[in-house]
Amino acid sequence: MKITVQSTDLKKYLGIVNRGIGSRPQLPILSGMLLRVTKDEVNLVSTDLEVSFWVRLPAKIEEEGEMVVPAKLFSELVASLPIGVVELSANKETLKIEAKGISSEIMGQSAEDFPSIPRAKKIQLTLKSGEFRQKMDRVCISAARDDTRPVLTGVLWELSEKRSVLAATDGYRLSVDKLEVAKSGIEKDTRFILPARSLSEISKVLGETGEDSFGVEFDKENQQVIFTITDMEVSSRLIAGEFPPYQQIMPNTYSTKAVFNREELLEAVKRANLFARDNANIVKMIIEGEKLIIKAESSQLGSNSSELEAEVEGEGLTVAFNARYLLDYLAVNNVERVVWETEGELKPSVFKREDNDGWVQVIMPVRTQN
Repeated sequence: MKITVQSTDLKKYLGIVNRGIGSRPQLPILSGMLLRVTKDEVNLVSTDLEVSFWVRLPAKIEEEGEMVVPAKLFSELVASLPIGVVELSANKETLKIEAKGISSEIMGQSAEDFPSIPRAKKIQLTLKSGEFRQKMDRVCISAARDDTRPVLTGVLWELSEKRSVLAATDGYRLSVDKLEVAKSGIEKDTRFILPARSLSEISKVLGETGEDSFGVEFDKENQQVIFTITDMEVSSRLIAGEFPPYQQIMPNTYSTKAVFNREELLEAVKRANLFARDNANIVKMIIEGEKLIIKAESSQLGSNSSELEAEVEGEGLTVAFNARYLLDYLAVNNVERVVWETEGELKPSVFKREDNDGWVQVIMPVRTQN
């Protein structure tokens, strides 16, 4: 194997492929990345068996071959190279790296045991990158972080011809939004559960590459989803199982409604959370007349209270929330004013944007002794 490549290209694509290297690989070979050179192209491949990255590296090909190289060492070495041409060549299981008077050799291993990575065959959806990234920020905050119930670590996609309804829940909060589809060749009323972690990785890659749009293919047979972004592909396993009937959780009516400034609420919850950390992160949202009061107290630390102006419809009440859920929601919301609707102190609360663009955030209150 022998190729010549620009160091800037090598650094760029290694940065992307490294996202597929797990911190604690299930198999020793997964701590490496596959470097494959054919007569037509050079590929870099990585996987942690959940998310896989494949990229086409622009390079001059002189000799074919393939090997697995230790990802961390290879990437750190390349990051230290000066701008210019880099020559990579392999002799058996040793990769030689040469650039401007620099010569290094890295011990690799055979590619025989490296897992087979699914490749895209036919793009079924075309999505706009900017909208996709926005929706993932909104929805993925509600996906579960642990694997106790795998379906809750994913985002449900309910696909129709022109849009997809997205939903995620960890049992304590629920995010629902809609994603417009620029082009679709998929069956109507199709449902898939995609890992939230994979979607977040795709969102980051799109932000780095600056692509306007990208393609998606769902491989039912192999239970995979493959995202195609110009000269790279990211594949992920689909999550098997039944997603909870989230429509049953979403309230359709309210007895109290309040509209207030998002930035003011965010800062008030941040202050309250300083005192709530020793009290299970509990903060209280209190409606009194035309005021919204954010309050938290701790027997060890003290208390904090902030008053916000609000447009109120309905009865006054006090609702306790986990501050982290409120902060996660407010951090990804860029609207000026937020709408809060609730039927009572222990009923699911609905948060919306004032422009009502279709994004709904439901947060379950916390039952307190008081």
